[in-house]
Amino acid sequence: MGRPVLAQVDAAFRRASLRPRSPPTRFFLNLTERCQLRCVHCITHAPTKSADGSARTMSREVLDALTPHLRHAKYVALTHAGEPTLAPMLEPLLQVLRKPVVHVVTNGMALTERRFLELTRAGIRSWSISLDGATQGTNDALRLGAKVVVLKERLRAFASLRTEHALDVRLGVSCTVMRSNVHEVAAVARLVASAKLDWFKVEETFPVNARGEAEARLEPAVRDAAIAEARRLCAEHGVRFVDHSHDRQVWRCQPSVMSADDEAFSLADDFANRVLINPCRAPWEVVCIEPDGAVKPQDFHQPAVGSVLEHDLITLWNSTAFQRRRAYSASHRRCEGAPTCARDAGPRAW
Repeated sequence: MGRPVLAQVDAAFRRASLRPRSPPTRFFLNLTERCQLRCVHCITHAPTKSADGSARTMSREVLDALTPHLRHAKYVALTHAGEPTLAPMLEPLLQVLRKPVVHVVTNGMALTERRFLELTRAGIRSWSISLDGATQGTNDALRLGAKVVVLKERLRAFASLRTEHALDVRLGVSCTVMRSNVHEVAAVARLVASAKLDWFKVEETFPVNARGEAEARLEPAVRDAAIAEARRLCAEHGVRFVDHSHDRQVWRCQPSVMSADDEAFSLADDFANRVLINPCRAPWEVVCIEPDGAVKPQDFHQPAVGSVLEHDLITLWNSTAFQRRRAYSASHRRCEGAPTCARDAGPRAW
């Protein structure tokens, strides 16, 4: 490829190339739609798909088709659909990667201490554990099949194992703020601090079903007070706090149009995801792959442009849908086509 791949991506981004020669470097992979929990507010409908047998799981054939392209991966995120630690292709995926940052969202119930150590040593450098309450009556009622008592002990154990084995890995907890758990958000933050984790994130509830709609009907003042207390506790204990309770547009290339709150959010979001997040640059970096090999531009909510089982990934990477994303990004930049953002230093800096 000549120049280092991140330099190629940067050049293509700054030129606003619609058909870049640079390959995708950030892979969002859906390894499985199966999950052993039955969370009442699940946004991917994993409980239903797991129960009726429609949950898809990535095959070796799909992974083999991706393998030549994964050599360029700088970031691999397993953050969508089911429980990735149950996916048969998780270990084979880690074996073919060339030391990118691997970020995983998990419910933690299949992540024993031994498995945490094995998977972290195999290349996972960022763990996000989902927890929606500090007590059995709250968390375990919202996340059916989860056991908060078990997870509390595991979080402490993971932090101890990190220290004992000098592991280069970040640990954090993500909590969806709902009517049923808003009274325990601060308690979850306190738990994160006592376990000596790195970050705590609060997220909004999406009304994906009747229960989700009910949980999303939360008084803004009550929500904001709970989040403010969690933020205070995190600051007091040196835990990074990420407020994802509402959408926001961050223009990190132009500090003059960023508020102090937006800047703090941007830095904390980067830290929790262990990657530099620049929305303008994403169309030149990100590709999403479903379990059946379907390729989607930028996020999993977009229509598929084809499958890696039928077309080479680079052909799909330069298809019309991806080109449209790049054209839109280029035309909506605050820098008006002359990017002033810093170059991406890559995984070592992340």
